[in-house]
Amino acid sequence: MNMKKVILSFVVVSIMLLSACGGDENATQENDNPIVNLTTGDGGCLDFAIAEKYHTLDPINVTNVVTFHIVSQIYEPLLRFDEKDLSFQPLLAESWSISEDNLTLTFQLKKEVYFQDNACFEGGKGRELKSSDVIYTFKRIYSEKNSYAYSLFKNTIKGGEELQTNGEISGLKAIDDYTVEFTLTKAFSNFVNLLATVSSAIVPKEAIENNAVAGSGPFTYKKDHDTEQAIILLKNQNYHVSDKSGNRLPYLGSVAFNYVKPGQEQLDLFMNDKLDIITGIPPESIKDIVESQISDFQDKPVRYVLGRYPQVATSFLNLNNAVAPFDNIKVRKAVGMAINKSRIVDDVLKGEAYGAANHGIVPAAIKNYDFSSIVGQEYNVSQAKKMLAESGYPNGKGIPTLSFATGKGNTSLRVALEIQKQLLTNLGINVEISSLSLKEIMEMNSKSRINLSLSGWLGEFPDPINFLSLFYGANVPSNNEEGSYPNESRYKNVKFDKLYEEALVTIDTKKRYELYLTADQIIASEVPIIPLWYHENYQLIQSIVKDYQPNSMNILYLTHVKLVAAPIEKE
Repeated sequence: MNMKKVILSFVVVSIMLLSACGGDENATQENDNPIVNLTTGDGGCLDFAIAEKYHTLDPINVTNVVTFHIVSQIYEPLLRFDEKDLSFQPLLAESWSISEDNLTLTFQLKKEVYFQDNACFEGGKGRELKSSDVIYTFKRIYSEKNSYAYSLFKNTIKGGEELQTNGEISGLKAIDDYTVEFTLTKAFSNFVNLLATVSSAIVPKEAIENNAVAGSGPFTYKKDHDTEQAIILLKNQNYHVSDKSGNRLPYLGSVAFNYVKPGQEQLDLFMNDKLDIITGIPPESIKDIVESQISDFQDKPVRYVLGRYPQVATSFLNLNNAVAPFDNIKVRKAVGMAINKSRIVDDVLKGEAYGAANHGIVPAAIKNYDFSSIVGQEYNVSQAKKMLAESGYPNGKGIPTLSFATGKGNTSLRVALEIQKQLLTNLGINVEISSLSLKEIMEMNSKSRINLSLSGWLGEFPDPINFLSLFYGANVPSNNEEGSYPNESRYKNVKFDKLYEEALVTIDTKKRYELYLTADQIIASEVPIIPLWYHENYQLIQSIVKDYQPNSMNILYLTHVKLVAAPIEKE
């Protein structure tokens, strides 16, 4: 059970309203972008910036944060995570029950939920979502065995693997139009978590068969709003959620995701009131802003809101364990001991992290998990050199120049350059850096054509199994030319796999977490990857943005967000 790829230097911010949302004085309801009423919060456009174009608008293939943020506005799963405490909340399902043996789950669907209007439906009018759509969605997941969603649900629903034989899933039943029953092969500890992820979002058959984009979410997709500069999603006028006063949500008229490289320009635009939110700001920039404009944070009403939030995310150096030299555990350990993670955090990231990842792959932000008990590879150059010599490569002799892929963001490149310098200085290992898009890196990893890659993983739900799933050997094909996602390190360990499989079916939380810790320590000791840092982000938010809730899982729940100007207090 897995997670989404993190694009390093990914920044979620707002960009100029004029460029993305058409926020001029003549905007009207007719162009689907009403002027915001800064008193009531109705209408308006909230703009974000993303590092590169989304990969897909199909929920079953979402594998990175950028795509997740966009697709989760259009489509919805049965449940959702509360953006404040990450507890389960009803969404398409209004209630659910679980049998005593944890094998049968029954969901009551919310009535009068309609898919978004789209030409794929009769008369262009979205129809009501019913149990048959849930059945169709999961049949599709089990028929698309190369999809990310299938990797999540594989072997969980009874009869799912026999779908292609008889066309049915015995463990999936529509009791009536608004009641769905799941029967599991085993009592999986995290199955309900999966039903709150975008990978399980409910899709209509008409849309899939006509290659259309139509979900039940708060914002809708229109092709003419998808350009080389931005993708703009418009308010779903028939959305099924209302506020306490009966007003149909969302409040916003539109949401825009603009393709913008992170950098000083974003800060400048924010300070000139052209941006709503900036995420991932270097601490030294924060310090300069606060010191130079302290009144903007203290006056009433405040002009800016500043927050710092730990993330359920870890950045790491991915090593290809299937080919030399990283098929040799001693080489992997040598590299792990030769990298000074604290220097990366302090000198390259300038403190923009929770801290150096000196323990395991599971980050500190997961509650009640003793991540600090995991013993990682301690920085020790002399021991690293000794280990490399024992591996048969004294001072790096015999190791050819290795291919090292990194993202296109400035931070990614600076981190890669620091690692390149440390490996050459400390071990005599040369690496050649290629700056690629996430899609390109994933494609090259799928064909085992990269030795190292700078990567990251963001939790899809708040449980350590998300991170440990990266190393499950059953996902590794026998052929190195075949994709191995999400186990891109192609790591295999029988003991780890047994612990992982046992954890999946262990309901007792305490026992399950003990299994997690043992498995996490195996990864830390065998070094299929090298954890670099645990994430923590600063966010600057314009004070007109109301009810926007930053959270550790990077969920963008925008249904209740408003743009409201605070009244000016008289002296």
